[in-house]
Amino acid sequence: MRWGLVPHWAKDIRIGYSTINARLETARTKPAFRAAWKHRRCLIPSSGYYEWKAHDANTKQPYFIHSLEAPVLFFGGLWEQWQSPEGGELLTYSILTRDADGPLREVHDRMPLMLSPAVLNDWLNGDADHAMAVACSAPLPELSFHAVGKAVGSPRNNAPHLIDAV
Repeated sequence: MRWGLVPHWAKDIRIGYSTINARLETARTKPAFRAAWKHRRCLIPSSGYYEWKAHDANTKQPYFIHSLEAPVLFFGGLWEQWQSPEGGELLTYSILTRDADGPLREVHDRMPLMLSPAVLNDWLNGDADHAMAVACSAPLPELSFHAVGKAVGSPRNNAPHLIDAV
């Protein structure tokens, strides 16, 4: 799947650049996400993620955030199937975000919706109201974060050492 949800009604795929994330608070009602919220929830497995902390107007420091409990985090997401005018099919997704909790607020005001293994089936198979209940009651896993090098800011860089602390 391609990151950046493209709603089935979109004229072209460029909308996906602005829909990589969906706010949990409004995903049920926003036109780009509401159909997926009702019928196409998904999970995005991740070993961690990067977030940038602003120190001042000109300086940001990237951090790697990961679970202390398990090698994989499960982010709640939404997906769509889009048909191009030429007839091709494209599967896309967005990661749901919510207000940051606990120590993560030091780094950024938002964070991905993280779901525990115990609620994954309910997230995927419950109705829209039940999914919101699952999302709102999802406990934050025990997380750790540390500063990493700024090389993570370029998609051309992709290597295991990028998560090493600086």
